[in-house]
Amino acid sequence: MMRLILNRIGWTIAILFGVSIFSFMLMRALPGDFAQASMGTTSISAEALDSIRHDLGLDQPIWRQYLGWLGHALTGDFGTSFVTKQPVVSELLSRCGVTLELTLIAAVMAVIIGGFTGLAAARLRGPVDWLVRIFNGLSLAIPNFVIGTLIVLLIGLYFPQLAVLNYTPLLTDPVANLSSMLLPALSLALAVSVVISENTRAAILEIAGQDFVMVARAKGLRPRTVLGNYLIRNALTPIITVTGLQIASLLGGSILVETIFAIPGLGQYLYDSIASRDYPVIQAIVLLAAAVVVLVNLLVDIAYARIDARVSYE
Repeated sequence: MMRLILNRIGWTIAILFGVSIFSFMLMRALPGDFAQASMGTTSISAEALDSIRHDLGLDQPIWRQYLGWLGHALTGDFGTSFVTKQPVVSELLSRCGVTLELTLIAAVMAVIIGGFTGLAAARLRGPVDWLVRIFNGLSLAIPNFVIGTLIVLLIGLYFPQLAVLNYTPLLTDPVANLSSMLLPALSLALAVSVVISENTRAAILEIAGQDFVMVARAKGLRPRTVLGNYLIRNALTPIITVTGLQIASLLGGSILVETIFAIPGLGQYLYDSIASRDYPVIQAIVLLAAAVVVLVNLLVDIAYARIDARVSYE
């Protein structure tokens, strides 16, 4: 197991290095830069634009800009936001908790909804199976930002007393904070729950036809014992894979959802930073997202070995 962890750490460094180069080049390929975006529709002389670019180092060759950024990033300094003039690390720390909370709530919702519907469809079959498949098809066909927009519109039209866009910090009022997070988390969780549900259903149906399950039933074991010890446990390996990857994707899906529900997290911050070409912020958030995905993949591999004795990394 230790060898796996050390190997993944090495790969993580290589992946983050590649992501940093790709994102750095891609951002510079976008039309315009911070100097132009900060002026908006205001006309400004070319000399003034050149002065802003010189102050920010944007007039240097791109390879020199990258090496300068990389040298500071290796020491934990991801630069200063062009917009707020504050260190990027402190800006991210103030918003990480919001996105983390939203992602965790959405992940719990997705696992509960997906696991319950997938298990019900596989075990009850018939009309329940059809209803689950229809629900999954609709949830998968409608993007999360469309679901979020519809929720905001419907709540605003029919339940105006509910402040759906009124985000409350956790430390200010935990109950109000949870209430303000439920609907955004639901819109984020539905598409992820579909994948978990379909894979849970397929895994349970596949395991149910195995010989050892039939033998367990023939021995007269209780249905609850067969379900827990034979069906679910042996179906967990593929389910964990899909669940881990889908939960990692929630971070990307939170960009539009946070913007729609006016939640001051990393997603909304990234959206605003792309619009204003705030390069240091974009670079830091992209690297953070890549690190989260790699970490989730590592945790999934470790969970494999803990649940399935046939899996070994030695």
